[in-house]
Amino acid sequence: MHSSISKKILAWYQKYQRDLPWRKYKNQKDRHYKVLLSEFMLQQTQVKTALPFFNNFYKKINSLEKLSKTSQAKVNKLWQGLGYYRRAKFLLETSKIIKKKYNYKLPSQYEDLIALPGIGDYTAKAILSIAFDKNEIGMDGNVERVVTRIFNISGKKKILKYVERLKVEKKSSFLMQGLMELGALICKPKLPLCSDCFLNKNCKYSSNKKFNLDKKVKAEKKIKKFIAIIFRKNKKILLRHEKNLGPLKEFLNVPLVPEISQEGRNYKKILKKNKNYQNLGILNISISNFKAEILCLETKKMIKVNRPYYFMNATELKSKFISSFLKKILKKIKFIK
Repeated sequence: MHSSISKKILAWYQKYQRDLPWRKYKNQKDRHYKVLLSEFMLQQTQVKTALPFFNNFYKKINSLEKLSKTSQAKVNKLWQGLGYYRRAKFLLETSKIIKKKYNYKLPSQYEDLIALPGIGDYTAKAILSIAFDKNEIGMDGNVERVVTRIFNISGKKKILKYVERLKVEKKSSFLMQGLMELGALICKPKLPLCSDCFLNKNCKYSSNKKFNLDKKVKAEKKIKKFIAIIFRKNKKILLRHEKNLGPLKEFLNVPLVPEISQEGRNYKKILKKNKNYQNLGILNISISNFKAEILCLETKKMIKVNRPYYFMNATELKSKFISSFLKKILKKIKFIK
């Protein structure tokens, strides 16, 4: 049964696969680079969102060699708008390690891949399968959903056991991509297209939609409160690198003070009494692992701030990488449109 399902997935994928840029390559070297880049971009991001970013990134940096010699600032600029910026940092770090340790050759062993920054179990197995056609299946949300529904099973260990049974000796790359494609196009999380599915006679979900699928309950994001200190001078705004913003800690931002800190409490007291400070309102921004509630507080006097800090106008900012987090603040205070 398992082999017949795998054969059907292979046949369907080879006929109906989407035309995606990382599935076209000039040679094996190009294939390895495109797979690596796409897998980093597709972590927690849908294909349709990643597509324009991939095309633009590859146009500017089209090889592992060029990537390893690129600055983090340039990588961040090309990544701007895609979110989860830690991926951009890890991608560049990974390229430098591959340059130094593997002479620009993408490792083809699981143990070597998983040791690289930003590569976990799924990404390592996906790279082995898609880039090297090795007999591996990385289990992302799509693959897990497809296997869970076809066999009416639940539990990580059981799902992995059935995934192992689906493996094939040839065209492993197509099977891995076919499972993901099936989950993305037909076996969708909500309203799956069972009547259009080539596996509807094999699938226990299609014949009996009453069985329970494991429902993953998303944990509520923790709310962290900050005070953003806005200081403008000669049409320029004060910026610095913030250390308390998790994945955004290395990027430029307006000075931010945690509201629960002594400094934060002092600013709230100052706001009530000092005419040099103006409340510009509260802004809520979601970051990858928490929600930030930001009180925007503008001051007419320069605050004490450790170097390095910068003054930039709106035109200068256009040539820099700025996170969507900072962009939302700057729009809120009407510094940019």
